[in-house]
Amino acid sequence: MPLQRIAPSDFVFSNEIVTNNCWKNADGTFIDDDEDSPSFGTDSFSNGGMSITNYTLGAGNLQFSETTVSSERGLGAIQNIVTGCKNTPITWGGGAQTGFTVISIARGSYKSALLPGSLRIGTLTDDSKINPPRILNCGRAYNLVTGTVLPGGGFTYGSGTGVSGLFLPDVGLILGASVSSPFTLRTQDATPTIQVFIRARNNEYNYSMNPSFISGSTGDLWFKSFDYHPQTYITSIGLYNDDGVLMANAKLPKPFKKTFETELLTSVTLNF
Repeated sequence: MPLQRIAPSDFVFSNEIVTNNCWKNADGTFIDDDEDSPSFGTDSFSNGGMSITNYTLGAGNLQFSETTVSSERGLGAIQNIVTGCKNTPITWGGGAQTGFTVISIARGSYKSALLPGSLRIGTLTDDSKINPPRILNCGRAYNLVTGTVLPGGGFTYGSGTGVSGLFLPDVGLILGASVSSPFTLRTQDATPTIQVFIRARNNEYNYSMNPSFISGSTGDLWFKSFDYHPQTYITSIGLYNDDGVLMANAKLPKPFKKTFETELLTSVTLNF
């Protein structure tokens, strides 16, 4: 049977939000969600007069870095990222900041952004659950506030008072907080998804092009009952482009028996 064109209405487009632990083991696998912050290794060095400490899990497996910027070193570069101008100050808690600690999450630890509401660094968290973000040159900016450990082991959303710094999830920066334990954080990645609805109607795909379906000597169907009551089994679905090139192939969980009395309606999900 010739290929059937899929109607535009049979396509559903969406962005699926996937979250995961920000920290990875030495073998590249994610730290289990039920684990507390792991024990990081450190490597300190000086770069242009700035002291930088890298935090790793295994040799060369960088997770994040910590440094301190001031008006003498590094502040202009951070201000340029956050505000879009190296001379425009960064503010939180009602005042301009001229020197603070910067934690930079390694770019390999996340794809799109860090997950607001997942941060815990010592007693600090972000206020994303109780306040909307400020929108700066770098994207969203949330305040760092003090949280409280709950009796069941959970952590509050934060008090919303006593701002200690900023959490910038879109560029992987935490300003004003020093590394302390526990340090837990998750990623937030939008995965483009296309759902394609596929239908085999009752009068479609009831005959097979497989040679075993037809007698090679006479060209007749092997079984006379198939003249009016054929049956086939659909095992996979192929998606082709306009040039007839196979672009994707999906396997059904089990073969579907197709006759004039049955129809198949299923969907294929494509993640990018």
